[in-house]
Amino acid sequence: MVNIFNSLIRFGFPCVFHEMTGFYCPGCGSTRSARFLIRGDLGRSFIYNPIVPYTVIATFIFFIFVVKYKISGKNLNKEKIGLPMLYIGVIILLLNWIIKDWLLIFRGIDLLK
Repeated sequence: MVNIFNSLIRFGFPCVFHEMTGFYCPGCGSTRSARFLIRGDLGRSFIYNPIVPYTVIATFIFFIFVVKYKISGKNLNKEKIGLPMLYIGVIILLLNWIIKDWLLIFRGIDLLK
């Protein structure tokens, strides 16, 4: 039992959607993307799942806006800043999903192997 648990931690949990359909889900590659991002390899992190580095960058930018508005004493319209970031994130997530499955189905290129 301990060996199975160590293997799951080392290699990540399998994606149920991918196991059942053979296609990728929007979150496939996120664990490996986070691991590469922590190691400082932004390029490989982006290839595995671009939503992970985008989320880190968007959070940092949002934090800068919050600090800027707190220092200046102005009111921060979080919807004006947060909603576009959310929409961009959803677009990145969907494009990543479509492109990876398109490459897998029509070109036979598996980016997550």
